Amino acid sequence: MKKIFSVYKFDRELYSTKEGLNKILKVIKMKKEQKLLIIASQNHILEKSLEELVKLAESREELLWSRMEKLKSEQLALIAELTSPSRRHSIETDIRQSFQNIEEVLKSVWLVGECSDLTKEYVSGLGNIWVSQLLSERLKFDGFAAGIINSKEIIDVENEDSGVSVLLESSSTKLSAFLTKNNDVDIFVATGGRAMTANGRTVSLGSHGMEVTASVYANILPAKELVFWTNSDGVKSADPNKVPAAVTIPRLSYAEATELAYFGAKILHPAAFTYAIHKKIPIRIQNIDNPESEGTIISDLPGDVEDKLIKGFSIVYNISLLNIEGSGMVGVPGISSRLFSALHRKGISVITISQASSEHSICCGVSTTQAAEAESIAKEIFKPELKSYKINFIELENGCAILGAIGDQMSGTPGISAKFFGALGKAGVNVRAIAQGSSERNISAVIKSTEATRALRAVHSGFYLSNQTLSIGVIGPGLIGSTLLDQLASESERLKNIFGVDLRVRGIACSTKMVIDDESLVTNDWRNELEHSNIKTDISDFANFINSEYIPHRVIIDCTSSEDIPANYIDWVKKGIHIITPNKKAGTTPMPQYRQLMKETRKRGGHFLYETTVGAGLPVIGTLRDLILTGDKIKKIEGVFSGTLAYLFWRFDGTKPFSTLVKEARELGFTEPDPRDDLSGMDIVRKTVILAREVGHSIEIADIPVRSLVPDTLVDVSLDEFMSRLEMMDDELDNLYKEASSRNEVIKYTGIIGEDGKGEVLLKSYPKDHPFAGISGTDNIVAFTTERYNEQPLVVRGPGAGPHVTAGGVFADLLRLASFLGAKL
Repeated sequence: MKKIFSVYKFDRELYSTKEGLNKILKVIKMKKEQKLLIIASQNHILEKSLEELVKLAESREELLWSRMEKLKSEQLALIAELTSPSRRHSIETDIRQSFQNIEEVLKSVWLVGECSDLTKEYVSGLGNIWVSQLLSERLKFDGFAAGIINSKEIIDVENEDSGVSVLLESSSTKLSAFLTKNNDVDIFVATGGRAMTANGRTVSLGSHGMEVTASVYANILPAKELVFWTNSDGVKSADPNKVPAAVTIPRLSYAEATELAYFGAKILHPAAFTYAIHKKIPIRIQNIDNPESEGTIISDLPGDVEDKLIKGFSIVYNISLLNIEGSGMVGVPGISSRLFSALHRKGISVITISQASSEHSICCGVSTTQAAEAESIAKEIFKPELKSYKINFIELENGCAILGAIGDQMSGTPGISAKFFGALGKAGVNVRAIAQGSSERNISAVIKSTEATRALRAVHSGFYLSNQTLSIGVIGPGLIGSTLLDQLASESERLKNIFGVDLRVRGIACSTKMVIDDESLVTNDWRNELEHSNIKTDISDFANFINSEYIPHRVIIDCTSSEDIPANYIDWVKKGIHIITPNKKAGTTPMPQYRQLMKETRKRGGHFLYETTVGAGLPVIGTLRDLILTGDKIKKIEGVFSGTLAYLFWRFDGTKPFSTLVKEARELGFTEPDPRDDLSGMDIVRKTVILAREVGHSIEIADIPVRSLVPDTLVDVSLDEFMSRLEMMDDELDNLYKEASSRNEVIKYTGIIGEDGKGEVLLKSYPKDHPFAGISGTDNIVAFTTERYNEQPLVVRGPGAGPHVTAGGVFADLLRLASFLGAKL
């Protein structure tokens, strides 16, 4: 009965230490029921040491002999450490004999002062034989029926112009005969990386020779499977160093794996697939440190319906774009052929090609190392066209990279390209060129290298391979800001686990100092971190840090009441930073600045969210926007927009003077430290302006007449004097209360916007059965009178003040932003 083998290839560095060898043995013992063929390979240091001996002999350096003795001692010490005394003598004898042979060979090299390729291959390949002997002897000691295969005696090759080609038929015949002769062996340890030509010449199988050797054996056995044991759980959906949320891809087709390998993913070189693919041998990549994991399997089997449409993303760096443009190219046959033929003759590889359907321009991507030569060639062959202005220019753009998205199931699935490029657009990444093959297995985009990591994270997140990640900066950790940060600390993990939204507060800034972190500050300890930070606040540096290249989405949350911070909004929007704020100053800046902010936000696909500037956590602006977007016409907006003034007039029932209520509210923290900030009515003026502008009216703060509650004589006095003379307002307000009460009405401090866009802020009395008369505490209330809601206005009512509801509203805006950016909430 023919034995069914699996072929294993372990990382070469494992063979150099006892710890590494024990890892190999652990895996072999786990698979003890299987027949194995293991490709053994010397580690990098041993190979370089053998190559150095040859170089020392060529240059007749006396150092040669001491180096050779040192290397022999190291190998014997390794054998003593890794093998048992009972098995040691045989392999030690072989090693000493090998070094005697090396000495004789190198003496000849010393005499003639040069070394043939055949001799170099012989010497540098001895390490593979030693490693094979070492593993085989150790397996025998552990009770396995083990043996060695010298691959040079099995694998036949021939030299071709394009390199070495394996002769599979003759190699298979030799292997079959060898296995028949050694039928009692269950585990073979084969040397790798070298083969032999028909005339007995030893040749290297290239820089990826060990993988190629494994693939050849998988083909000619044929094997049950080919397993590469690495330090990774398998092929990742993206480089985990750039995308920490990258996941292991459970299944790949041969084509998908080849595409990912070309794009630089940490996977096998395409040459390692060739011979296994020919026989449709499954290839598995597993983790030597986690052998129970299934890893990634590469085969010709179709993926499951659960498989992602895009399996993975990867990037090729050091790309330059060669751009050729001119109206004289339109309809002229042979332009592309002349260019690419000339580049081919000079050995320049064209990595990607993109041409407009108008034929007005063509661009191709080449390696940056060949870019200058490619530009020179293009200018030379198109010299006549440049001279006659049929081609306008030929230029080179350096510093580019190619981002590739790979997946078999993209083919025939609409919307993949839209989602791919949409994710790049949302991340503010500009695409220089686009390419897609007819198989639709690969979408490639040429981008700037400086944006590569951000682009990779953006598309990776966009296809749900990782969490939607936002880089968040919070300015102003005062009452609202600190409450928001506490809410984020409490809810971030839940949002990440359930909805895949990764909210990373990477910076917190107050007026004097700031704290930043590459990962996230959302912990219960953020106050301590800020307190002990020695970084002086610099808003420009803060914004640049939040505008992280490797996190796809960035947002700054302004929780201040400052006029200075909103002055940065336009610049932030231009950089691709989204903005969320309860700060009313930005929405009430002069109209030219306001229009520019809104224009830049729309132009760049950004988001400026300010729901909490009116009504704290109430959906006032959102409701108004929905009415307008659905075609309703706004006739009037009327509301009690100040939680402080709502509270004061709710308490103002004639039993206490108004001044006493103000003092009590101040002691309870319901007013600003200086109550004039509330009593002046300017807070309501700003909210009225924000709503009027939302409707579409061009209006400034100065256009709103306001009924201030602060007597003129107290406007400019000190706070202490103001508080001591507060009773000056009592008589007038007491009279207004009595008048309203006589009509069975109550007084409210109200903002009003008419259909013509004119607004006012005033004291107004309402019947006791009016919705405004029924509010209590710090409630806000807004009534929208529209064409649809004409007889009975649409009313929004609820708590309109307090840090928890305002912070909650800001938090809601943040989640709304995440939803806009693709999160499934």
